[in-house]
Amino acid sequence: MEPRRSFQEQIPNNHCFGCGPLNEQGLNIHSYWNGENESVCSFNPLPHHSAGPLHFLNGGIISTIIDCHCVCTAIAKGYLMRDREIGVGEAVWFATGSLEVKFLKPVPIDNKVELIASISEAKENKIILSCDLFSADSLCCQSTVTAVKVPSQWFEPRE
Repeated sequence: MEPRRSFQEQIPNNHCFGCGPLNEQGLNIHSYWNGENESVCSFNPLPHHSAGPLHFLNGGIISTIIDCHCVCTAIAKGYLMRDREIGVGEAVWFATGSLEVKFLKPVPIDNKVELIASISEAKENKIILSCDLFSADSLCCQSTVTAVKVPSQWFEPRE
């Protein structure tokens, strides 16, 4: 049996810092379906992902993993809405239209972070998601992401 591949592993030409498997220096998150309109992601922070205090995760890293998890979920949903597997046929790309993060409590850097994204609205050109971030089973952040469809030409290599 072939191992399950994450959304990020199936998206072509993905060099994103947060989620791109083609970016060796990136965060390399991996997202998977957990039902029809819900996805999950785990992230293991490293010491250099710290905020000012070394024992907390940096807010920019938090925002990045939320953003990338949600946008990749939107891309995966975009393919599903077109009855195609991720990466098959013409590329389906979404990008961040808006990102709102509510930091409820500091995120300890020494625990694995779990994200759960839920799609609340899915249209041809816009997908709205909510995302909860947990550390050690404690809700630390809540967010809303609007992903907007962008032309596949955005992601073609430039000369």
